[in-house]
Amino acid sequence: MRKVFLLGLFFFFTACATTPHKSSGIIYMQQGLYNKAVTEFQAWVAENPNNPEAHIWLGRAYIGTRDYIKAAEEFIKAYELDADSGKYLKEFGENEINTILTAGKTLFQQGDDSKALKYFTYVTKINPKDERAYLAIAVIYNKQGNLEEAINFANKAIELNPKDLQALYYRAKFYAQAGKKEEAKRDLLEVVEKDTTFTKAYFDLGVLYFDDQEFENAAKYFKKAYELDKENLDALLNMALSYYRLSNYGEAEKLFREYLEKQPDAYDIWFTLGACLYNENKMQEALNAFDKAIELKPDYEDAYSFKALIYNQLKMNKELMETIKKLQEIKGNNGGNKR
Repeated sequence: MRKVFLLGLFFFFTACATTPHKSSGIIYMQQGLYNKAVTEFQAWVAENPNNPEAHIWLGRAYIGTRDYIKAAEEFIKAYELDADSGKYLKEFGENEINTILTAGKTLFQQGDDSKALKYFTYVTKINPKDERAYLAIAVIYNKQGNLEEAINFANKAIELNPKDLQALYYRAKFYAQAGKKEEAKRDLLEVVEKDTTFTKAYFDLGVLYFDDQEFENAAKYFKKAYELDKENLDALLNMALSYYRLSNYGEAEKLFREYLEKQPDAYDIWFTLGACLYNENKMQEALNAFDKAIELKPDYEDAYSFKALIYNQLKMNKELMETIKKLQEIKGNNGGNKR
């Protein structure tokens, strides 16, 4: 009996002697001493560079030190070393996968598309059912101008998780860039049907309908986007422009004025407001708006041209001649080029 006991102790101490850094590193991890854990696991990797488990633990320690790119590298090394047997694949849980995704996102934001693509691709190998990686790959291909692959990977993400509205939204954007406007509208309409607070989808619908000169629909969706996000001044301005194109000048005027309250130095919108007021036959108010545009941009030829048009209609000859003279001066200074 004593021989069996002594033999057990022998194997215990032998195991500890071959991997002392593993046990020490794990203890440090449990204590939250991640830098010390990194040191121990680095030593373990140095002794056993082909041991997937050593790389996995080193990666976990790097998570503790918030060095996610180094952590991701260790997880990828572990996967590569274990690719044939798959023995350690079960060790890759949410923490490990999320770390690789986080590292890939960081690299993408830093402009390293190639390395980011590598990380996201490894996630698809480790967990082929994680739709997030496919969508991230789609975004990279879109950035690179490969819209066909962007749509293909977005399709894969949606296939894996039909409830993923982000994937559906991005596919709509890819479709729009590829000139497939109807497919883009279809996806965006599905997004807002399932999530009535998805501001970006409403805005993009407005853009698509505006481009197709369906201004009523454009105004409707820009309005919804602005109601959801009062900081979205592009939605406010595009809503005003939609009403202007519908010849609903009263509503357009109101919205242009609201925009200018928030962006008073937008000389081009003062000009557009002037054109709107002109169409409402509010000549003096139109002149005031053009004057404001000129105050902000003194060589604004279009504003002077519109003022000349109004003075001519009002038979204000003195003001008309002064405006024409000023317009000629500006054209001379600009070399005859319209500005």
